[in-house]
Amino acid sequence: MWIGGIRLNVRTKDQPDAGTDGLLQAVILRDDREIVALNLDYPSEDDHERGASRNYDYTGPTKLQRRNDGTPPLPPGIGRDPMPYPGYGIEFSSGMPSHLKIELRIQGEDMWIKDSVDLYVRQIRQVATSFDTLDWIEDSYWTYVASWTQDVSLSRDGSEGVSTWKLALP
Repeated sequence: MWIGGIRLNVRTKDQPDAGTDGLLQAVILRDDREIVALNLDYPSEDDHERGASRNYDYTGPTKLQRRNDGTPPLPPGIGRDPMPYPGYGIEFSSGMPSHLKIELRIQGEDMWIKDSVDLYVRQIRQVATSFDTLDWIEDSYWTYVASWTQDVSLSRDGSEGVSTWKLALP
């Protein structure tokens, strides 16, 4: 299974002092190894304020460079038609359950209280584009994967919360 797009809907708790101006990151892990760190930040918005809810979308080759899992990469200068993998995306050879985790990290000293995080993905699949041609095509729709609703205080100050929190698929 290849993931070509990741959407995280991140909600901040609606209570006093729940918001933060600190940078939050969602680190995608496959079998507990870091694949990519995604900044949960829109430069033009005041993210993660009390009660805020935002979608953070990461899709395409500039956001999700190819990260093979069980499919070995071809040697440099060697090509195949069709290619054994797409040009971008994250491979989960054994599927996402028990293999995909998202680690939330906070930067800076300001506390943030997570209300919930919802995960959606766009798969990349091999599709017949003519009678003798296969191409890798990213889904045009988002598929719901999971929600994590436990309230968690994130802070680099240990008296306020924890600096990282892992969200795991069952």
